[in-house]
Amino acid sequence: MSSQIFRPTYDLSPGMQVQLREIEQKAWLIEKMLLMPKYEAWIQREVSIERASATTKIEGFGDDEAQVSDSKLIDQANENALRAYEFIDYLSDLKDQSLDELVVRQINREFLHGTPATLTPGIYRKGQNTVGGYTPPNQGDVPQLMRAFVSWLQHGPDHVILAAGLAHLHLVAIHPFWDGNGRTARGLEALVLQRSEFHFKKLLSMERAFLKVRAHYFAAIERTLGATFGEYDATPWLEFYLMMLGIEADRLISQLTTWHQNLEKLHKAGGGLGLLNRQADALSFLIRTGRLTRSDYMDIAGVSAVTASRDLKDLVGKGWILAKGATASRHYLPADQIHEAIHEDSSEKPAMPEQIPLFDGPEEVQQGK
Repeated sequence: MSSQIFRPTYDLSPGMQVQLREIEQKAWLIEKMLLMPKYEAWIQREVSIERASATTKIEGFGDDEAQVSDSKLIDQANENALRAYEFIDYLSDLKDQSLDELVVRQINREFLHGTPATLTPGIYRKGQNTVGGYTPPNQGDVPQLMRAFVSWLQHGPDHVILAAGLAHLHLVAIHPFWDGNGRTARGLEALVLQRSEFHFKKLLSMERAFLKVRAHYFAAIERTLGATFGEYDATPWLEFYLMMLGIEADRLISQLTTWHQNLEKLHKAGGGLGLLNRQADALSFLIRTGRLTRSDYMDIAGVSAVTASRDLKDLVGKGWILAKGATASRHYLPADQIHEAIHEDSSEKPAMPEQIPLFDGPEEVQQGK
């Protein structure tokens, strides 16, 4: 690879070109969806939590086949991931900030905040590491490779959507840090997209999508990079990446559309049933999350604890929600009246979040074909 600038190698098939155009159209559609700022902020908060949890689980923190089961380490990893994505979201709005090595190193530092100094957060590794059956480049080559990499990022790759996927892949290929390389790569991918016209309102969670097909995600990277760092053809990874990006964009469009429709129905139904606008907002939030607390209600409605308690008691009394748990741990679940308000046929109840399949991609991917 050039010592001056990274030059990715890949071929875009006609099918991949169609996928790219469709993703552009989906990004445009999401951009044109009308969401009130406070509603968009709620969803962004949910997405931040979701992708932070997903990116740590991909690395084996507290997933179903957990490599790391220590609850304190898992909590720290999740908190660090939230810090990192807050930093990424902040940088996404600073269009004058160049995507340089300092940015990449700071992303890694955020993901590894508070970890042992031996992991040297934000500092290029001093030694050889391995990832499964893959051997990254020698430590002495890392600084030069990273300079070539960020030079490519700064000089405008062919297409920003491809650039996001390639940035993800190439950072993994270099593996410049002792730890947190995968999380940093996914964070950098998000940053590249969010700084572009294809920002998806910062509501896209590729981390979530990758987690649901974790084995296929790792296989696509391994199949592309081979066993040892060197020249590679990024086409297999880009095929996988574009497919997953299209799937996640479709899911987001469906989710936002359903959420907006439900919100309108709740406000309409509530008007004839003495439901306050802030209560309708809270019910919409409840449909999305499956669970509501007094603290959530105070945040959503912008009211005091006393008012929140009164409003929630009113919603329980009118059959909109069900109270669960003692005072200290009390939370609220949706009651049948919510379903009846948003579905003419109350037997067609919308799935609560825990029932919604987290991956609804092509059957052949789910089955590992």
